[in-house]
Amino acid sequence: METYLATELYAINYLQIVWALLNKKYIDKKQSILLSCLLILVIIISFFIRTPYVFLLLFTFFATSAIFIVQRTGSWILMALTPFLINSLVIISWLFTYNLLDIMFQLHYIDAVQRQFLVPFSLLAQQVCLFSLIIVVKKVDKKYMISDSILHIRKSYKLQSMIALFFLAIFALLKQIAVTHFFVESFFYLTILLLTLNLIVYSTAYLYSKYYQEQLKKEVLFEQYNQELEKITISDEFRHDYRNILLSLSDYIEQGENKKALNYIASITDYSRNFLDDDSYEDLGNIPIPSVQGLLLYLIEMCNKEQIKLHLVVPDIIQEHDISIRLIDFLHCLSDLSDFAVKETKNGKEKSLYMIIKKEVNVLYIELTNTTQPENKVAKVTEPLKIPKKYYKENGLSTVIKIVHQYDETDFSLQSSGNHFLALLTL
Repeated sequence: METYLATELYAINYLQIVWALLNKKYIDKKQSILLSCLLILVIIISFFIRTPYVFLLLFTFFATSAIFIVQRTGSWILMALTPFLINSLVIISWLFTYNLLDIMFQLHYIDAVQRQFLVPFSLLAQQVCLFSLIIVVKKVDKKYMISDSILHIRKSYKLQSMIALFFLAIFALLKQIAVTHFFVESFFYLTILLLTLNLIVYSTAYLYSKYYQEQLKKEVLFEQYNQELEKITISDEFRHDYRNILLSLSDYIEQGENKKALNYIASITDYSRNFLDDDSYEDLGNIPIPSVQGLLLYLIEMCNKEQIKLHLVVPDIIQEHDISIRLIDFLHCLSDLSDFAVKETKNGKEKSLYMIIKKEVNVLYIELTNTTQPENKVAKVTEPLKIPKKYYKENGLSTVIKIVHQYDETDFSLQSSGNHFLALLTL
């Protein structure tokens, strides 16, 4: 097959992949259109400029898609793994259609006339095979949450991702040279090598993501254990002092020194505040989603660093199926809202932040405010103030607005006055 024709067919394969696999999961609609325009441009160029190395234009597609995936998901690991997945799907679909036909011809199982007759059918079968593989991959990914599990990993691993992509590019280039110069044996070995490499890299990333989730669960449990242990220690100390406290208080009351008695009660309240206050870690167990727990742990640490008292209330068990939007989009919204809330609360007079994550029938509410609210209720914002788009952009909330507009029956409301705010995300 001529190189220019192979380039055009590969570009058509990637068009399938963009709209059937990547769109709305790894990239948004606008990015999908831009990638499609790039691939159409590659098809036009390869049609008019028929050089042996025109296939190098396809690397622009991988480079652009990699940039878009990082922008959309923020995950360098997923950015590196996506080309491995695409490469595997394309290799398998070609291997059992056109390449199989070519190998049969090279081994003299079929003659030139039969090969020429079967080539159009093999190319059509390749496109159908690729689409079928995409459907299978999407179902497997949905069932085992592979891509979402990989997104749970906090570290970027930029260097490792770039190294993996470098080796993938080298092997893919060698494979294409083998095809161009009809090195059948080299092509066969490189194909097996690429498929093995893809399988190893993807399996390693997935298994590591599962290990990371378990470590994150242990971290949450360890923090909860430390908080409970601290409570027990404080309560034991309070119990030992309780008799003396009552004796001292009764002395003040018997002597008619009510003011001193009230001041004494206030001092005891301050002394036991750590025991009486809410435990931010306690409600984390009601969200058994590692990536969300990790994000909330980061919020707790950020509040401790800025000396902000966080009141986290999660009265219900929140499962992943309760989140009606994609998990990665939910994490983006929660992250941006948390950063905004901490910044606004830090600049305010009262360093208290209230966060409620509550579900009702078919509805999930996420509320963040630095004004006192009932702990088990979510404020219903009926007429939110009209805030200009510039305000959202300046405060890092433009992504939240963009994500909310992508989904039906999803809403975001914000009220802001001075240093006080109330943000409500409804799913």
